[in-house]
Amino acid sequence: MDRICEYKDCTGCELCTAVCPKSCISMKEMQLGHLYPVIDASSCVDCGRCAEICPANTCRKGMTEDLFREPVSAWAAWAKDRAEYISSASGGAAAVLSGYVISEGGIVYGSAVCRGDSQSGKSFTVNHIRVSTTEGLHALKGSKYVQSSISEILPAVRNDVREGRLTLFTGTPCQIAAVRNMFGTVPDNLLLVDIICHGVPSMKLLRDYVERNLHISPEKVSGMTFRTGGNFAMKIATENSEYSHTPLSGRRTEELYYNLFLDGFIYRDSCYRCPFARRQRISDMTVGDFWGLGKDVPEHPYGVSLLLPVTEKGERILARLREKMNSYQRSVDEAAAGNKQLRAPFHKSLRIKLFRAIEPLFGLKVYYLLVADWILRKHV
Repeated sequence: MDRICEYKDCTGCELCTAVCPKSCISMKEMQLGHLYPVIDASSCVDCGRCAEICPANTCRKGMTEDLFREPVSAWAAWAKDRAEYISSASGGAAAVLSGYVISEGGIVYGSAVCRGDSQSGKSFTVNHIRVSTTEGLHALKGSKYVQSSISEILPAVRNDVREGRLTLFTGTPCQIAAVRNMFGTVPDNLLLVDIICHGVPSMKLLRDYVERNLHISPEKVSGMTFRTGGNFAMKIATENSEYSHTPLSGRRTEELYYNLFLDGFIYRDSCYRCPFARRQRISDMTVGDFWGLGKDVPEHPYGVSLLLPVTEKGERILARLREKMNSYQRSVDEAAAGNKQLRAPFHKSLRIKLFRAIEPLFGLKVYYLLVADWILRKHV
């Protein structure tokens, strides 16, 4: 085979590398550090397994529509436990869900910042990890505005599910599609929860930014967060110091990486044509921030979660969580109205196209030139 899917549709889920019987697929860095599969033709036996299982081929809009379902309801919720609520990025609903699964003897898979190692020269990464204890759930907290890797953890997910353990896998919708495709038919003991995703920058770009723009050695990074309470602020912990910036105000001059992310300049090509950015969902439940929530809901100073149960399994689990959350039923229409990613993918504007054309020559800071009028308007 010469290719698995259309380049512009590849989500970088790495499922192809995990299922290839000859291990002849590797991931290569392209523009902005995004990873794409490359096939070693000398080892490939043309079995077609990679193309058959690829989410980019099975989940394009208009294909296999039976994979997508309308949410049965919408809920605004936040954790009753104050410490849990304050330490979570958007209401703590995901933390409550993970805690429930662990309490039932289950296993939780989610993304975590994996610290660097200055002695071995290993840089920090963001990978999906396996958690089996309540104490281990702390590593999964917080938003990660970067693409995590799931390839190394997929065999463990398959083993836990086949051994009958209640297994929660939380990830972006395209990662959920990869896990679904790995199983074919989703077992009842596998709970799939997708996060509302706006698009993903690459791990390489984040590491390079930390090193070149912030002058922090990636090998010394021990932790990273992108949200503090209800504020958008990046914090990077190292072995003996911490970097942080003031919460964003919208000026677009305060933190380059964060603004590149929020304005959609550094996503994968597939993010701008994402088949999952719509009301119909591919998981058992969708979680995210509840933007645009009506004023009739009690005060929630540290954010509020949106929960969209999609399947009967999702409804059952949500019913068991309500005693640990302040929850208020809302309409799916309200949830979709406040969150663009429940309506359509992020638009690849002319500014973004120009950025991607000239960034290889001028670097990330060319962003400021392309949004100069926005910056000036904000200061007027």
